[in-house]
Amino acid sequence: MAIHHLHEITEKGSWESFTPLLERGLFLQSFSQKKLYEDVGQKTWLFECPATAGSSIRSLVTKVTAKRGTFLFLPYGPMCDSELEENSLAQFFNGLKELTRSEKASFIRISPFWNETDAAKGILRSLGFRQAPLHMLAETLWLLDIEKPEEQLLMEMDKKHRNLIRRAEKDGVTISMSRESESTERFIDLHWQTVERHGFTPYTKDYFRSQVREFADSGQVQIFEAWWQGHLLASAIIMFYGQSAAYHHGASSSIPEHRKIPASYLLQWEVIREAKKKGCKIYNFWGIAPDENPKHPFYGITHFKTGFGGRRVDLIPCHDLVVHSKYYLNWTVEKIRKWRRGF
Repeated sequence: MAIHHLHEITEKGSWESFTPLLERGLFLQSFSQKKLYEDVGQKTWLFECPATAGSSIRSLVTKVTAKRGTFLFLPYGPMCDSELEENSLAQFFNGLKELTRSEKASFIRISPFWNETDAAKGILRSLGFRQAPLHMLAETLWLLDIEKPEEQLLMEMDKKHRNLIRRAEKDGVTISMSRESESTERFIDLHWQTVERHGFTPYTKDYFRSQVREFADSGQVQIFEAWWQGHLLASAIIMFYGQSAAYHHGASSSIPEHRKIPASYLLQWEVIREAKKKGCKIYNFWGIAPDENPKHPFYGITHFKTGFGGRRVDLIPCHDLVVHSKYYLNWTVEKIRKWRRGF
């Protein structure tokens, strides 16, 4: 069906040439991410809407079907190649409202990669958005500028981190890189140990397999593995996209003897070094806890990430645009879930 204001892009080259996509390293808005969503059974589109003065607004949009309700989701979208402009965004979301109704969904959910400013929040309010009960993606990020020399990066991290990197090297930890299916399966096995240890809800195993497969063809993913005496101690799925590298998934062994070896510190340092070789400007450690709430899923990993040096970036929280009254059932379920989780 034709949708007012929106043009669907189906050609990879046209989509991947969009400047904000590459400058911000938004692999969740990439053509490969579209293929990943389709692999796991989600209907997905790539839309463009003309904006003022020859600029444009773009976003990957995926349909999420859950027991609590069906909605359209924009992971770190929409992207704008100029300043946020209310009239152009209004046209974009008016088009998405048409799609929402035709897909029998009840609302549009966005987790925009926009800095949390009063101006951005004001635009969302004017467009009719309301803050969502839950977050979908990391909203408080930890970013490290890796254009600096390695010696400077080492000196700017916590002394303890620096010492643990050296200790891991002394203990004989080695780091390998791979995109082979065997390394994906090893990551999954280790990830499930981590899930059992921390009790969080993981992505499905097929999601991990599809992510590595879809991004591997473009050289945009690597699995880093930390080995010690023939044992796999830690593993991480790292995304290399545009000007950024991102620590998207991590896992470590639950065996007590293995946990005494600081393998994860050396693994992260080798990721940073590889990202520099690839010409990346930023290493995105992904989410950290925004406060000292021990119930937050990123609470335990926050010191580990921030100890490497860098800066905190706060993004606009997840927001919803209501299209149908069925939304309020979803809102109620998520509000209760948030209360039970405590964050």
